[in-house]
Amino acid sequence: MSIITSKIRTFVKSKKLNMFLIFFLFAFFILMLSRLSASYTNTVKFNVALKNIPDQIIVLNDSSNTLNFTMTTDGFEWVKYYLKTPSIEIDFKNEVKKADSLYVWSLSRGFAGINSQFNKNVTVKTINPDTLLFKVDINAVKMIPVKANFKIDYSPGYNVLNAIVTSPDSVKVIGPESLLSKLKTLETEMLIKKDANKAFNTRLKLKLDALDSQISVKTKSVSVNINVEKFTEGTLNIPVAIINVPKNVKVNYFPKTINLSYYTSLESYNNISVDDFEVICDFKEHNSKSSYLTPKLLKFPKAIKTSRLHEQKIEYIISE
Repeated sequence: MSIITSKIRTFVKSKKLNMFLIFFLFAFFILMLSRLSASYTNTVKFNVALKNIPDQIIVLNDSSNTLNFTMTTDGFEWVKYYLKTPSIEIDFKNEVKKADSLYVWSLSRGFAGINSQFNKNVTVKTINPDTLLFKVDINAVKMIPVKANFKIDYSPGYNVLNAIVTSPDSVKVIGPESLLSKLKTLETEMLIKKDANKAFNTRLKLKLDALDSQISVKTKSVSVNINVEKFTEGTLNIPVAIINVPKNVKVNYFPKTINLSYYTSLESYNNISVDDFEVICDFKEHNSKSSYLTPKLLKFPKAIKTSRLHEQKIEYIISE
């Protein structure tokens, strides 16, 4: 037994075996290359993938449709088809037409679109079936406002002038009308920022996990631009006007002007003037038990964050 084993080992190590294996592998490679280079005609099943489906339409039997292609091509191409079930795209918008309650694809309408998806070395002989039927359901499409959740702590003397909004401020939502009618807003994940003292932007994911599975939202996140600015306080002396005074009544009042403090960005400070504000007292609010009216800020510029009137009472005297 040991003699036989020894001979086998000697043969394996010999140069004759090595040369035999090299020539065998080379011959096998040439044979496979020759086989794969030849053309073959066969039939293979393709899955159908729909594209350009309108937002409001849901195809109920999308995955059940297949097409059988009889084609002539080389072996290299056939290996690709045998390793994985291939798919072919059908343009729902341009190649599928509505017929009664169904949507129909026909070979006469869609052949050009299908044939353009193959390489030049593939010749499509036949396609079966020549018609596909798609059952669909109709969904509602609605734009839902986005609500940004944030907790921003600004450094002393810093703030934002305008309300923080997302971009986009609303997103397209698709689903049954009964569900969309109950959906008022879509919230973002929480943005937390401390000691903010300069402008920044970020993206926030929408909180979609709690939505019904029948609702589709293509937009998964929104951007937020936070324009943090240096702020300062200003003070102006604003004239007070009394409105709704009857023609036969004269009213004397004091003070005629009052101080107003406002909070604005440093950039906007020099552009704010007395003419941007209007303070009034409404004479209709007077009564015999009081000798004063309450001033109200009727007009103010958008460039201020907050404002405060220093006087809360305007004394008046009526003279006929």
